[in-house]
Amino acid sequence: FTPYIYKTADYGKSWTRITAGIPADEFVRVVREDPVQRGLLYAGTERGVYVSFTDGARWEPLRLARSGNKTGDGTLPPVPVHDLAVKEGDLVAGTHGRSFWILDDLSALRQMTPAIAAKPAHLFAPRDAYRTQWSGGRGADAARPVGQNPPSGATVYYWLKQPRQVVTLDFLDARGAVVKRFTSDPDSLTVRDSVRGDSVKLARRDSLVRTGLSADSVQKLQAASEGGGESGGGGEDEDGPRRPPRPARVANKAGLNAFTWNLRYPDASSFENMILWAGGTQGPLAPPGAYAVRLAVGGRPVATERFAVRPDPRATATPNDYAAQFALLSQIRDKVTEANDAVTMVRSVRGQLASREAKLAAEKRRAVTAAASALLARIGAVEAELYQVRNQSGQDPLNYPIKLNNQLSALSNVVASTEARPTKQAGEAYTLLAGQIDAQLQQLRQAMETLLPRVNAALKAAGAPEIAPVARPAAIAQASPS
Repeated sequence: FTPYIYKTADYGKSWTRITAGIPADEFVRVVREDPVQRGLLYAGTERGVYVSFTDGARWEPLRLARSGNKTGDGTLPPVPVHDLAVKEGDLVAGTHGRSFWILDDLSALRQMTPAIAAKPAHLFAPRDAYRTQWSGGRGADAARPVGQNPPSGATVYYWLKQPRQVVTLDFLDARGAVVKRFTSDPDSLTVRDSVRGDSVKLARRDSLVRTGLSADSVQKLQAASEGGGESGGGGEDEDGPRRPPRPARVANKAGLNAFTWNLRYPDASSFENMILWAGGTQGPLAPPGAYAVRLAVGGRPVATERFAVRPDPRATATPNDYAAQFALLSQIRDKVTEANDAVTMVRSVRGQLASREAKLAAEKRRAVTAAASALLARIGAVEAELYQVRNQSGQDPLNYPIKLNNQLSALSNVVASTEARPTKQAGEAYTLLAGQIDAQLQQLRQAMETLLPRVNAALKAAGAPEIAPVARPAAIAQASPS
């Protein structure tokens, strides 16, 4: 049961044993050489997979965790590996009793050197990404222990010598313009939830301490009540309140890190509790072409690497078809943003007015309320045309007709559902809906220009602060990737 691997460099005249780093009681079943990187070897043993960057002079265990595995942490368990194969840049392991395991994307392993490991930070050249649209099938669960697809998009690997640094990844188009920026810093909603969660934990602990329980009992009760999760960090029920999607965060741990850009341009804006039917706020997919990724650590640029987004090989769309689809989806995204920002502005004005009225004496409040009635009626009518304000749960659109922002976002789903040039009807539908949204936005602008000054004059006379319309509050602006 001792590992034996021998290497010859003279066509078999002499042989050298190369097993340094593999435990003495872990015998080897298979050895494969990487077909691209000379000196990069993979070994399958009775307990897992080992890798050598030095043509066998030294081996180390290859146990890379991948996020998103619903049945575990994505790490290959201790298992006999009977065979290995390198297929299109992935390492495939055939195990005894644990099915097939695939380590996606060997590009970082192929580029890794001792010099890179000694650097403060390094960006590996990513492999090209394929633009594909997944559909059908169901996810894994206890009844269906199926494998997991690799992340969809462009996966970038980078190395950090020290953890907990501010890491930024910029994805650039062929002209060098930033398409999407991601950072390791939390967005404002995450920070808010973290602070709120800490406050809840402290309040629980203090209340338990006041009962006279021991510190150990307090700790156990807190752990049981929290159930291993943090306040505000869980998923949202389908029929519960909606909130703007949070931007993906970049990892900043020591060692090898990975981040996958889903190939989407910035999303349309959103607002809390927004419910859409057969529509969403996702940005358009990047059309096939040349792109780049730029890594910065601690505010200092590290490197820029280029990659390509390739079309689905099954698709028949031409570059002009992709360009036309991207142009229409971008127009839809921008117009949906205008509509959603208008709803946000209406709610901001309404909220500011209610806050100011609540602090006024009765007589002054009546004067302000009278001055604001026309404004509230006008902007409320605009809001109701742009968004179905009666929606309170995910199933409410079955009872109440969808409005303009939902109709346009649903059109986006239709246009993006296939790898093809948009139809003539899709362009006509956009023109119709965009014109109707523009008419409502004009009504809103007129109300802000003619009616809001009267309300502010009444507020000023009552000694209250004036209303300042806000299109996108800071929390929402930061929650929408840009």
